[in-house]
Amino acid sequence: MLIKTKLVLGVKKLSLIQYQQFHTSKILTSRITEMAKTAGIIIIGDEILKGQTQDTNSHFFAKNLRSYGVKVARISVIPDEIPVIVEEVRKFSGQYDFVLTSGGIGPTHDDMTFEGIAKAFDDKTEFNQELVDKCKVWFKKDDLKDPCFKLACLPTTAKLNYGFDLASGKPMLYPLVSVQNVYIFPGIPQLLERAFRNLGPTLFKTDFQFITGESFIDKDEISLTNRINELVELYPSTSFGSYPSLVNQFYKTRITYETTSQQDLNSIEEHIRQKMPVVAFDKSPEENSWQKIEAFKVGSQDEEFRKNLQESLDIIQDCFKRYTPEEVSVCYNGGKDCIVMLHLVHAFFKANYPESKLKSLYIKEKNTYAEVETFIKESVIKYKLENMTISLPMKQALAEHLQKDPLIKATVLGTRIGDPGSQYQEAFSPTDGDWPKIMRVNPILHWRYKDVWTFLRGLSIPYPSLYDQGYTSLGNPDNTEPNPSLRYTDKDGVVRYHPAYKLTDGSLERQD
Repeated sequence: MLIKTKLVLGVKKLSLIQYQQFHTSKILTSRITEMAKTAGIIIIGDEILKGQTQDTNSHFFAKNLRSYGVKVARISVIPDEIPVIVEEVRKFSGQYDFVLTSGGIGPTHDDMTFEGIAKAFDDKTEFNQELVDKCKVWFKKDDLKDPCFKLACLPTTAKLNYGFDLASGKPMLYPLVSVQNVYIFPGIPQLLERAFRNLGPTLFKTDFQFITGESFIDKDEISLTNRINELVELYPSTSFGSYPSLVNQFYKTRITYETTSQQDLNSIEEHIRQKMPVVAFDKSPEENSWQKIEAFKVGSQDEEFRKNLQESLDIIQDCFKRYTPEEVSVCYNGGKDCIVMLHLVHAFFKANYPESKLKSLYIKEKNTYAEVETFIKESVIKYKLENMTISLPMKQALAEHLQKDPLIKATVLGTRIGDPGSQYQEAFSPTDGDWPKIMRVNPILHWRYKDVWTFLRGLSIPYPSLYDQGYTSLGNPDNTEPNPSLRYTDKDGVVRYHPAYKLTDGSLERQD
């Protein structure tokens, strides 16, 4: 929550300094607003208000406008009703530098945005000949009564904003229509985002830059209250925000700060480092991950971990020297070891084949943890995997995988010494006997239990929260329990379990 909100709620208990601090925070917000251009966003659509469609456009607008130095002052969601559109557009146009609308510009009966915006400026709509000609080519129609020509019926004062499609390098086929300071975007997210990326730098980018920072703290918000209030007193020209997290695996509170000078920002960051248990948290560990892994390796003080990590990187590089990207897949089950393996392989893959998708195989057991199933689906999306899920025993699943994708010649595994059959494995081990013929690649074979958690925790790589509940190995839910070595009794006499990364004796990993 914003600190100023918390101070208002506790206004009777505020000291004079804190009360003045709250008002100073309001003054700062006003000062930033005066320096930055402002924007209002109007999302138009009955389907949003009825809960039939989830709005993602306002988030996209707000995030990207801010990167252009534009402060989003208000977001409004309104129905497809002309009087409401007229009232909202008039109000927003008079209050903000930019107004961005989304939705209601298609060919159907409920697409009323152009008409509503025209009336907001005491204008009318008529066919724009340039767009009429384009519609005739696109839709191969000539009758202006055809619904498709509704796309060409614009306010008479409308401006057609063309740009170049960044993806193709060709001129945009359909322009972004604007009337005065109102920019009329389509409601379909893919079209909206494409139009914004193509024209945003030209239409909305300013010279203003928000000076902001954030710190991630391994302590709950209530325990930090006095220290946060101290920050508010020490830096009266800064707007602070405090946001507790009950589910994040790496921090408990996120503190944000927005100020008017880089010097203040640096001073605030140093003050927080000195006074609070700061966590080096990465919100996007899968981005530029190869460089991050190399830097993490260099910064580690654990010589054996550095050796094991370098060996893994060498094996992965060797794998892709032997095989093309289309010939390699990863065998991924959402467990901690497989997460390490996937992150390593994906890091190399994206650094060297950025336009390709890494292939993956998930061999699904009959009985699994629902949370792990969800985590795997999230991983497939986050790492942009070309995934195949097969619900068969491993030998049959592997055979089916190769039958469906005969290009695959190698599969990368998350096997570690101590796993069943690991004593017979090497970095590169071909299958034998009656198993499907494939090369098994084992980049983390010699990793210790502590190495796994050093890597995951050190690089902010998410993992199933079952590990935070005392499970150190995830097998069949019917016979897998939290590790007894992590059990303790809290002050109220309740039996609980420390998270898996707290286990210091790796030999007890599979104890249950």
